[in-house]
Amino acid sequence: MKRIIDISIAMIMATLVISGCTKEAVPDDGDLVLVKMNLTGEVTVDETSLTRAFTSDDLIGVQVYQGSTNYAYGLFDDVTKMNLYLHSGKHYKIVCTVVKNGKNIVYHSDDWDGVLPSYVGNGQFYIDKGEYGLPFLVYTGSQYGFSYFDALALGNTFIYDNSSKCLKYLQYGTIALNSGTHQQYPNVNRFYGEVSDYTAAGNGVLSIPIKRVSFGVALSVSGITDGDVTVTIRNSDQAFHTYSGITQDTQFGTTTWSFYDLKSAWQYADNYAENFTVGVVWNRGVGVTQNLGTKTVQFQRNTINHVRINLTTTINSSSLGVSLEEPNIGYESFSICN
Repeated sequence: MKRIIDISIAMIMATLVISGCTKEAVPDDGDLVLVKMNLTGEVTVDETSLTRAFTSDDLIGVQVYQGSTNYAYGLFDDVTKMNLYLHSGKHYKIVCTVVKNGKNIVYHSDDWDGVLPSYVGNGQFYIDKGEYGLPFLVYTGSQYGFSYFDALALGNTFIYDNSSKCLKYLQYGTIALNSGTHQQYPNVNRFYGEVSDYTAAGNGVLSIPIKRVSFGVALSVSGITDGDVTVTIRNSDQAFHTYSGITQDTQFGTTTWSFYDLKSAWQYADNYAENFTVGVVWNRGVGVTQNLGTKTVQFQRNTINHVRINLTTTINSSSLGVSLEEPNIGYESFSICN
């Protein structure tokens, strides 16, 4: 196992100011306190604040629990409007996820209403104009084996609700895409973080550590003398990504993908990795198809994982290499024989 080198962790200074009375609906029982919330976490080396690190195209989903009871949830694109009211002395858990460029990635409807499959069970959800699907579906309960959901609008305010309604799926990577499909490992840069057992107190400060729960993949193929090559990357039995029609030596640019189990990727961030399989098929120009088989490789969190495939004809074999695009990390190689 190779060591992970994290990019720098910087303080994300934008605060979620808990303001005084506003026109929004807030809890009216118990003593409300003002709490300053800071998000800390991983951003690129030249970004030092949440305002700079995240743009207006990013979507931020937050779920708040009071003890084990649902308390509040909301969808935001403006951190300055994240105003949360908490009760003094009560214990809270806060879960947060950020989908970079989420407005252009997550399924939503600008000009029509409709009923769509939920992607998270046997249920369906009705989506109104401006509302978003997974991972921002509001779970409303289940009955007779069916799950029920509400799509969530970008409101830039918390909705206080202690019923069954909650953003239950923030910790999972599955996203309903604008293409009308869904992916468990979507092509997206994503962050996740949570705080457990926070006790609200006046003038308190709450810091939520968020970490990147994505990984990079760079593919290079060399040694093609004829025909074309298809490279398929899988996780379990699901095709994660396919590169097809490769006819010459090619270096593909880095793409960023989200893991599925975001909570585990966040919780075990220092050494989190998942096993994927890489398969290679070479359709030779002489009309022969060579299935070079598959190899298991590990893709590590917050790292560019470079898969190198070297095809040779002189020794009737091929080799598949995987290494990390980081200095002083070392190199792992795997071979695939014809």
